[in-house]
Amino acid sequence: MKKFSSFVALALLCTMITACSNLKMNRPAAEPSGTTADKPSGDASGESDKKKSDGANIEALEEAMEVGKYNAYVGLNNFMTGRFDQALTRYVDKLGDGEQPIIEKHFSFTMLSISANDKNNLNKQFGFAEKTPAFPAVDPAVVKLKPVMDDLVAVLSEAYDYYETKGYVDDNFAKCKELHPKIIKARDAYYATADEFLKAMAGMGAERRQQSLKKFQDNDEQVRYSALKFLVDAEALSVEMEEQGITAGNILDLDMGKFKAKYDVLVEDLKNLTQQSQDETRVQKERFRSDYLTRYVNEAKEVKVAASEIIERVNKKSKVDAFDLKNRFFLENRDGTPEKFNKKLQGAIGKYNDMK
Repeated sequence: MKKFSSFVALALLCTMITACSNLKMNRPAAEPSGTTADKPSGDASGESDKKKSDGANIEALEEAMEVGKYNAYVGLNNFMTGRFDQALTRYVDKLGDGEQPIIEKHFSFTMLSISANDKNNLNKQFGFAEKTPAFPAVDPAVVKLKPVMDDLVAVLSEAYDYYETKGYVDDNFAKCKELHPKIIKARDAYYATADEFLKAMAGMGAERRQQSLKKFQDNDEQVRYSALKFLVDAEALSVEMEEQGITAGNILDLDMGKFKAKYDVLVEDLKNLTQQSQDETRVQKERFRSDYLTRYVNEAKEVKVAASEIIERVNKKSKVDAFDLKNRFFLENRDGTPEKFNKKLQGAIGKYNDMK
C-alpha cells in the first residue's frame, strides 16, 4: 500500500498586510481600495502620492492573486494527503488491492465518503491551473492530475453509496466484485500522477517558506516569523524520523542524537513564539486576530509535547503495544509515537493556515 508523506503543506500569509487586508483574494476584477483619487489633478504632490498608492495596490493585488492560487494548491495537497488518503487506506485495508476483493465471512464495512463539499472544493482548486500567475513547476501536474482524480472520486463515490446502503446483501457482492478492479486501476493511475504534483508542491513550498521567513524578518514581523519558523523546524523533526524509517513499530531504533539536535531547536522556537505572541503591540501591528493566534500557539505546544513524549518513550525503552500497532487510530493517540507527532503537527498547520 503506497503512503504519501505524513505532513501537510502550509498556506502562505499575505505579507503586504495593510494593502492585502483591503483586497478580495483571487478576484482580479475587484477594485483595490485605498487610492487617493480625490486629490486635485493639478497637485504634483497629490499626483505623486496617487501613483505610489496605485502602485502599492497593484503590487498587493498581484501578491493576493499569487497567494490565493498557492493556497488553493495547498488545499488540494492537504486533501490528498489527508482525507482522500485515509479513504483509500481504509478501503484497501478492508478489501485488499488484488484483482479480486477480500470478502470476510461476517462482512461489514463503513467506507469514508468524498462529500459534495469536497468535490466542490476540488473543482475550484483545479480551476486555478488556468489562472494567473503561472506556476510552471506545478500547473502542468495539476492539469494531468484532474481527470485521473476525477475518475477515482467518481468510482469511490459509487462504491460509497453501495456500501452505505449495504447493497452487497441484495446482490451477494456482485457489484463489489465489479467495482473493486475499477477502484484499484483508478487508484494506481492516481498514484502515478499524484506523486508528480506532491513533489512539485514540496519543492515550491520549501522555497516559498524560506522566502516568507526572510520577508518577515526584513519587515520586522517577528510574530509571523516565529509562527512559521516553528512549523518549518517541526516539519524537519518529522522528516528526520521519516528518513530514519522510524515508525511506532521500531521507535526504539531512533537515532536520538540526530533527533535531539532538531528537538532542541524546536524547544527554542516555542519559547520565542510564546514570547512574541504575548507582545500585544506586535500582535496588533501585524494584524493578527488574537483568538486565532492563541489557538495556533496552543497547538504548537501540543506538537512540542508530542516530541517530548517520543524522547521519554525511547529513554524508557518502552515498546509500543502490539495491539496498538494494528490500528492507526491508536497509534495517532498513543504517547511517544511518530504517528501522534505527525497528527499534532497536522493540527498545528491547520491552525496556522486558519490565520492566513
